[in-house]
Amino acid sequence: MENNNKGELSRRKFIGIMTGVPLVLSVGAPAVAAGKMISPPEALKPIPPKMAILKEEELLEKPKEIVYDGFPAMIFKKGNEYRAFSRVCTHLGCTVMWNEAEKRFECPCHGGIFDEEGNVLEGPPPKPLTRLKAWVENGYVMVQEEVV
Repeated sequence: MENNNKGELSRRKFIGIMTGVPLVLSVGAPAVAAGKMISPPEALKPIPPKMAILKEEELLEKPKEIVYDGFPAMIFKKGNEYRAFSRVCTHLGCTVMWNEAEKRFECPCHGGIFDEEGNVLEGPPPKPLTRLKAWVENGYVMVQEEVV
């Protein structure tokens, strides 16, 4: 016989809750653990490769298309400073093109536009282009993805 007093918990509801909580925990805890294994913490992710891209004298003041770790990239030299960016759009992975006249990257797929520093100017991309660290070592321009 069930008690009809408001605010009181029936025996049937109490037993239902007491069996439901462990059931939820037994399914939820392994799911959370599996998620952590699939996405390891930043400290355990591999260090991006350092690559020699071209000889120092091959890079003049004009931007040059390169390939870094199998992906299209672009490198610039301004004075003694080198800047490099992945050309993979942060929206859906299309290859952005450099527009020299406008001094910006343009994505032909969905209209994303990035400035010469890789920052989003307009369109759907959620974040800037991936910046690559660039420097000269033993006469070669070296490139490595920046670890943030």
